Amino acid sequence: MHWDVQFISKEVYPDMVSAKGTLTNIFAVKIQPHEDILTMLEKFVHDNNITSGVIATGLGSLESVSYFDPEELPDRPGEYAYQNPVEWEDVTELIGISGIICEDDEGAPSLHIHYAVADKKGNTFSGHMNYGNRVFATTDIIIIEFDGIKMGRKLDPVFNLPLFYPTEKQGKKD
Repeated sequence: MHWDVQFISKEVYPDMVSAKGTLTNIFAVKIQPHEDILTMLEKFVHDNNITSGVIATGLGSLESVSYFDPEELPDRPGEYAYQNPVEWEDVTELIGISGIICEDDEGAPSLHIHYAVADKKGNTFSGHMNYGNRVFATTDIIIIEFDGIKMGRKLDPVFNLPLFYPTEKQGKKD
């Protein structure tokens, strides 16, 4: 379905939403063999109290793959969700990963990650990262933490999805 947002009011969709902050920390993270990437990243951001930042880049190898692609909801035409994971177990190259680290309504870190992988034949696949992506040899990830920005998400009234909504924060992180 094509979403024609040109007829939606500027109150619902301003031209752009932005927030300005500063870089506070850069972390290089190495995830060990057999560990689940999403579980380890959630643990890392929680342990380091990172609620605003990005997963800037990453690469490595996987022994299992699990991701989602958006699917239209059969009982709600025009609405999409991540429902049925694409999964396999085989050595696969992780050729790119990126994402946002947001703060949920309770102030806890919340990750939204997409990535791309390539199988042994060079076929590429990409989507929204799910649990079940276990490291084969290594996975190396760079995380950048921000200050002064609340990296949040809020329910979008048109798409009925929680979408990225950054705002500026007052004061510095503790």
